[in-house]
Amino acid sequence: RKCDTSTLENTAKSSLPINNTRRNSELFHTMTVVTSSNLRPHKGRRRVSKSSRSGALPVVVVATALATFCLAAVVLHHAASTVGSSGPGGGRGRADDIDLLMQNKMGDTGIRGGKGNFGSILKKTRSFAKKSQEYVSKKVVTRPFKVAKKLVKEVEHSLAGSLPRTDEMEGVGDKSSSYRLLRKELDERFPDEPWDASWSPEAEADTDAHRRRLELMKELRKRDYEPVDFDNDSDCPPTPSPDYPKAFRMEKIIENWNPDDTKPRKKIYQGICRFDYVKDYEKIMAYRDAEKPFVVRDDPRVLRTVERWNDPTYLHRLLKEKRHRTEYSLNNHFMYWNMGAARRRPGKHGNGLPKDWKPPTEMIEMTYPQWFKKANVTDDKLGPDNPHWYFRLI
Repeated sequence: RKCDTSTLENTAKSSLPINNTRRNSELFHTMTVVTSSNLRPHKGRRRVSKSSRSGALPVVVVATALATFCLAAVVLHHAASTVGSSGPGGGRGRADDIDLLMQNKMGDTGIRGGKGNFGSILKKTRSFAKKSQEYVSKKVVTRPFKVAKKLVKEVEHSLAGSLPRTDEMEGVGDKSSSYRLLRKELDERFPDEPWDASWSPEAEADTDAHRRRLELMKELRKRDYEPVDFDNDSDCPPTPSPDYPKAFRMEKIIENWNPDDTKPRKKIYQGICRFDYVKDYEKIMAYRDAEKPFVVRDDPRVLRTVERWNDPTYLHRLLKEKRHRTEYSLNNHFMYWNMGAARRRPGKHGNGLPKDWKPPTEMIEMTYPQWFKKANVTDDKLGPDNPHWYFRLI
């Protein structure tokens, strides 16, 4: 019979989808059976002789070969259509299995053609795989290390706040974890050699940390005052004299430097000795045992505090927004007063206070940042007739 290519193509379209080897073989088998059956003679036709049948055998072979050729052409035509369908607007392709798996997510557009063709599906699949790889890299691989690092940091932070410092005194000072962490940070910023109680004053001073702090003291000490009628060497012998400390009349002290005049003076009245921690250590011990007053300069352990307190952020972080007792005055005079006993005494006005008496200063509360803002101004705003605030920590 005549091999009708369109008939074979319509038969292929009505058969199983051509998307894998198994389906192609089934379609090929089905089409071969149909073609072979069409080539067989009908029962009602005349039977031919043996010689005629033997002569017709080549015709059958040729017809079968022709049908096979036509079928191969149809298969190649569909294969070409499948490859071409990967472009925009193409038809059904070799992604049918992917379409079947992703029908619930993307619909059956891969079979119908259009935007959901094999190319777009492959693009979405690659995008999904890339996002999955990024997710695994970030969440599954990277995240555990970040979590572990954060956990280790939190543990170290907690331990640093719970462990006491080496210079802590039992029953004295702040033992909170926040203060210990702050001190740990400042101690790392201003390193110090491990202190040993057996050290001599010379050994304490012979360190890089102490030399660094002495340089800071040179910057902080703007001027050096000269004592009036007092010599720090002759008036400060190894053991204190009976008339020590030396006294002066109050009138002379005020005449030399009036409290309302803030301009520095070159000479001042000073009646107590000033000792260097390293050079005058023996004198310090002698005057201490004699219970006499004196001034000590450059004590290594005191300079540690001076260095820390001169850090611009330390006191702000230490005191934070906690309110402390502050004494407020309308001028630079902070007169001492205490009306506790007078209030308890009976009087004409119900207590022992004088009529119309008012305290010379006012007790208020302020945070350190509030006080610092008022104190950190130029001298013209801190004149004797301007308001003053006396910030107290105890």
